[in-house]
Amino acid sequence: MSTDLTEAQEDYLEAIYDIILLKGGVRVKDIAHKLDVKNSSVTVALRNLRDAGFINYEPYGVISLTDSGRSEAKRLSETHSVFRKFFMKSLGVDQAAADETACRLEHIMAPEVTARFLQFVKFFSSSEEIGALWKENFDVFCRENGVTPGHLAAPADYVDEYGVQNGVG
Repeated sequence: MSTDLTEAQEDYLEAIYDIILLKGGVRVKDIAHKLDVKNSSVTVALRNLRDAGFINYEPYGVISLTDSGRSEAKRLSETHSVFRKFFMKSLGVDQAAADETACRLEHIMAPEVTARFLQFVKFFSSSEEIGALWKENFDVFCRENGVTPGHLAAPADYVDEYGVQNGVG
């Protein structure tokens, strides 16, 4: 997280951004519907985001993002999207699990780790040949090791390039 926003505030900011992109404007009821929360919860969050300088908000009015709000919301939305697409396209994770995991990671991953991960995805995606070859080999590897959506390997079954196995480092 690159700001002092809470995870919930980041979710509200991202929701506002996504709704504005979709509909051109956003109201309390739109946010409440998207996040599956009550209008009163949205109102409290909007006041906090307004006081922090991320949105322009007056009760019963249309909500808009400030420049800093738009920048932070765009960063959150794009990071979420990259995570989700990577999990789905590269790792073969279903959309619901990929979306939930992306949402969690965008909040907790350290900025320097996020930056490296995003660069890895960019590198991975920069060549269709590299991406396709890697994905094909990874899919075969998972099948050969019995790792499928319904059957996951135990942590003790993993060995990394440093010889770490069975939780011993």
